[in-house]
Amino acid sequence: MGITIHFQGRLEETSIINSLVEELKDISKTLNWDWQVLDEDWSKPSTAKLSKVKKGEEIIGHLSLKGISMNIHPECEALSLYFDSEGTLTEPMSIILYNEGKLERENIYSTVKTQFAPPEVHITIIKLLKYLKMRYIPNLKVIDEGEYWESEDKEKLVKKINFLNEKMDHLEEVLSEIEIENVAACSPEQLADILEERMKKRL
Repeated sequence: MGITIHFQGRLEETSIINSLVEELKDISKTLNWDWQVLDEDWSKPSTAKLSKVKKGEEIIGHLSLKGISMNIHPECEALSLYFDSEGTLTEPMSIILYNEGKLERENIYSTVKTQFAPPEVHITIIKLLKYLKMRYIPNLKVIDEGEYWESEDKEKLVKKINFLNEKMDHLEEVLSEIEIENVAACSPEQLADILEERMKKRL
């Protein structure tokens, strides 16, 4: 939950991947962003899958992705720009789901949640994506839940962020009022009913 930017597209030519990565590295250095490059062999097929470990799951195998991930702000998800051997934007989990036949290629989107970062961070990401569309990914499609991609209206973006923050604060208050012992005894359906009832009372 929270304002998120979704995007998909394909490089104009796969040969420009190194230029794109180098330029984004330079931008990251200039703006003091942490960054990490992924440079796997495109000639090898992807064998990536999820493997269970003590703390949950981890990705093992060959992803067959190239690109860069940038940490723009501590309160924002990393902006990852990874491409498969066809130059299509994707993410590690999307590759795994695609390999398992659970996700169609046309439904693969990369995402970055900006909800908890300052609005300027969201704006920076949108401006960067617009630049990438102009220079590297002409068919880039962006779905911006903050609507800044279409409007470039900062006031509208701030209102959306604040609205969601308020709703999440209300939900947190409701959750804190529910006694733990009652929650443990509830089924998911019962818990949903309790939350709905409490939220209605608050509204």
